[in-house]
This record gives sequence, C-alpha cells and structure tokens, in this order.
Amino acid sequence: MYDKKVNVLFIITKLELGGAQKVCLSLFDGVKKNGGFAGLISGEDGPLVSEVKNFDSVYLLPEFKREVGLKNIFKDIYLFFKLIKLIKKNRKNHSDLIVHTHSTKAGILGRWAAFFAGIKNIVHTVHGFGFHDYQNKIYWISIYLAEFFTAFITTKFVCVSNYDLKFGSKYLPFFKKKTLIIRAAVDYDTFYIPAKSVKNIENDNFVIGTVSCFKPQKNLIDLLRAFKKLLKDLPEKKDKIFLEIVGDGVLRPELENFINQNDLKKNVKLLGWQSNVASIVKKWHLFVMTSLWEGLPCAIIEARLSKLPVISYNISGIPEVIFDNKNGFLVESQNWKLLSEKIKFYINNNSEYLSAANYKDNLSGFHKNYMIEKHLDLYRDFSQL
Repeated sequence: MYDKKVNVLFIITKLELGGAQKVCLSLFDGVKKNGGFAGLISGEDGPLVSEVKNFDSVYLLPEFKREVGLKNIFKDIYLFFKLIKLIKKNRKNHSDLIVHTHSTKAGILGRWAAFFAGIKNIVHTVHGFGFHDYQNKIYWISIYLAEFFTAFITTKFVCVSNYDLKFGSKYLPFFKKKTLIIRAAVDYDTFYIPAKSVKNIENDNFVIGTVSCFKPQKNLIDLLRAFKKLLKDLPEKKDKIFLEIVGDGVLRPELENFINQNDLKKNVKLLGWQSNVASIVKKWHLFVMTSLWEGLPCAIIEARLSKLPVISYNISGIPEVIFDNKNGFLVESQNWKLLSEKIKFYINNNSEYLSAANYKDNLSGFHKNYMIEKHLDLYRDFSQL
C-alpha cells in the first residue's frame, strides 16, 4: 500500500511567502517525487510563483484574487466555472484524482468546483478559519455559512493545530469525525541550529525580527508601536536595538508612513520578500508576532528551530508550541505595551534570554518529510474506501 502512487490537484489562492503556501508546495513536490501526478491551480501573483511556473501541470490564473465581496462576484463566478473546467480536464487523465484545497477562498470555490466536476475525494487544510472576531456580522455570517455548507461535500479536513480542530468541531457539521491533525511542516534542517550556537546578547546589538505579509490580519502596526515604546524606554540602547521585517503587501505605505513619522528609519528595516529567509532569521535575537488570528504559523516554528525566543499574542494554535515564560512570552491580543515590556525584559536579562533560547522544544512533527508522508498516507487511504 505504501508504494501506491496518488494523483492530486492542489488549489490555493495566492503563492505568497506564507505557511499555507509552503505546505501546499511541499505537498506538490512530495506527490511528484512519489511518482504520482501533482497539479496546482493558483493566482498568478506572489514570490513563490517562480518555483512552479514552468511546470505543465500548474495553472496560474489572473482571475484568482484574494478579495471577496459583491463587487467581485462576476469575476468569482467566471473563476468558479474555470476551476470546474480545469478540474475536469485533469480528471480525464486521472480518474482517481484527489482535489486538495488550501486557504479560505480557494477552499470554498475549489471544493465546490471539485464537487461539480465529479471528484469523489476532496480534502481541505485549515490554516485558521475565514470567519473570526475581527469581522463585521454580515461578513462573518457569509463566510461561516459558506464554510458550513461546504463541510458537507468535504471528504477530509486537515488541521495544523488542536485549536483549529476544537474550533471547527464547534461550528461545522461532521468536522471532528472528518478531521486529522498534520502539523504544517517547515524546512527543518535549513533553520535548525544547535543550542551551543545561541548568541550571548550582552554588549551586542539586539535584532528583533518577524516574517509576515503586510495585511490587516498580521497587525504589524502593533509591532511598530511596541518597538517605538521600546526605544523610548531604553534611550541608552537606542543605537543597538533594531527591527527587521521580512515580507511585503498592501499595507506597506501605512507602515512606511508610521516609520517616517516616528523617526524609526535608522532602526527599522523592511526587507521585502527574501529567497533565503533562514540566513536572515539566524542573525536575529528574538522573533515577535502580532497577528490577530492565525492557524499555527510556520514562521514561529522556524524561529524556534533557529533558537530564537518568541513573543507573540496569545491566539489560535500558537500556545501549542510557545509556552509562556519558557521559550518565549504569550501576551493578550492587541496589548502592544505589554509586548514591548516583554521584549525589554529579554534585552535586559541575558540569563533569562539564554534559558528561553535553549528551551528543549519537541518539533519533530513539523519536519517536512514527516508531513509529506502523513499526507501520502491520507491520499492512499482513499483508494481503500
């Protein structure tokens, strides 16, 4: 059974440098290496497009945008029928084709397109849910109802965190029965460093970092507010404390404006998207995340593999890997003042910093090879049904 080849068509909204995208592309590569057919449908934007654009089985659609709403409804209807057509095209050559979707919009449109294309086995990975507390009621209800009814045609859900399993079980029909947990994998060996390599921060520059899209969900403005307070509280160390942000997106003008208005240009660097993130992360001393909602971000796992203490808002699946006052700190969401205090604590307490950095995490479940094999087992099991 374990040598059985599988044929999978993946659908994701956008190939930006995020955890869902990394998981999707890892699975795409894993299925191909296993000898099966791997196809991919996505939007044409994003820094990861270059990794897959030359494959014949990859379809990059200009119509595939993240935005939703009434003003985009005709574009989304056109996209929906295009998805059905592409799925049917691939099903002709692979009658046992599995469709596996990632992200909210691709998950809803892709699963229904697969259903109308006659696909028997439809998988969706939950990287956090599209309905959450930071939406107006009408939008929340719309996304929730879409997810509710789409759950009926979903063969299997994959969750990357226990939090998402509990949340989905509360709101969606048959969710717990249909779900298994497979952690979102990272390039384990690329980020891993041994404990003896942890940097001593006394009498040295201190670099805080994060990896993030510049969009409202990531709430980077709170990180900048916290950093501004940090410099104000530690004026004697202002020339030795720096913040680096890997990423880009629609909110870049807003972030640049805040940096300029608050005289932070000497201390804050917006690095844009980078092809070799690991080499940058390993130069940092601390990883900070201010997202409002998440699944279980790969960037946090990568930070811990690089022995960086993590300070994050206490949301979603993050407490499953970051333990307060052990390998970092968990702070109440949107409390950027306390966030700043926790950063200051590590800067001023070398022994506590080293203790957090050297905490012995159990991250074996996040290895890419492990994740791929678990998914291949899932795909193979469909043939036994």
